[in-house]
Amino acid sequence: MAPKGRWEKVLKERVGFIGLGSMGLPMMRNLLRRGYLISAYDIIESRLKEAAAAGATQADSCRAAAQDADIVISILPTASDVNAALLGPNSVFDGIRPGGIVVEMSTIEANQVRDIANVFTKKSVDVLGAPVVRGVKGAVSGTLAIYVGGAPPAFERCKPILSCLGSDIIYCGDVGAGNAVKLVNNMIVGITMCVLSEAMVLGVKSGVDTDVLFEALSKGSADSFVLQNHVKNHVLSGDFSEGLFSIDYEMKDLSLALSMADKLLVPQRFGAIAYQAYQEARAIGLSKNYYPAVIELVERLAGVKVRSKQKGRLATNTNERKLT
Repeated sequence: MAPKGRWEKVLKERVGFIGLGSMGLPMMRNLLRRGYLISAYDIIESRLKEAAAAGATQADSCRAAAQDADIVISILPTASDVNAALLGPNSVFDGIRPGGIVVEMSTIEANQVRDIANVFTKKSVDVLGAPVVRGVKGAVSGTLAIYVGGAPPAFERCKPILSCLGSDIIYCGDVGAGNAVKLVNNMIVGITMCVLSEAMVLGVKSGVDTDVLFEALSKGSADSFVLQNHVKNHVLSGDFSEGLFSIDYEMKDLSLALSMADKLLVPQRFGAIAYQAYQEARAIGLSKNYYPAVIELVERLAGVKVRSKQKGRLATNTNERKLT
């Protein structure tokens, strides 16, 4: 039975939301727009104020955010942040009641979310690992793809909430399966960006106009999501601004994928090479830049830049930047 108080007339699940960064804050806003009451927490005070301005209740700890919630969502930068929020002092584990569900949406290893799930079984709480892709733009528009792993009944119960956050909800299997899929996805994207960097610099260095090269590749078998998003919207305009998914974050995800591969004895030659390319980009001062900035390594060595001459395209990119 739901406790009396401000929640008692609300038929929807009550949500605790932990992590109000560039992804978490717009995700939380989408839940508020759909009528969910939310108790939110972040260690950064300014983010809490933004959450309150949007209509959430400010909690003073992870425990407080969880204690009135049926479902707790966490989306945090690092594995250590996740452990601290869910299992540390004054954590979600301390506050959540039996029968609740934790939806852990950060990018962490499959084994970590499995270990977390094992701890929460002591309180009869299910854990779903549900990392997301499509970035800040998808978080704002509610069109994320969400890779879910966990018990099917918990997944079915959380579907209404997940559908407010994403347009593609993919059930991947047992707890941890969604996290494995996310790491594989991000490794593919990270490697592809490195390959496109070398290939497009080669084409431009050979004398092909950047816009002609881009259009030709777009119509050929080399077309890809990375070409149509990362290259089109950022490389061609030279917009590698901070505040999106940085080279530091790409390296974190690649390191997690390589760690998983190491444990499973699966060779990852190209993943390791890509990791070193981003390491080189970090060494020349690009660590906080949006990770397609890795192309600047090859551009500097080749003495050319892969940039569009179409003013309309650059204007479009500026508008897209504002949306994120």
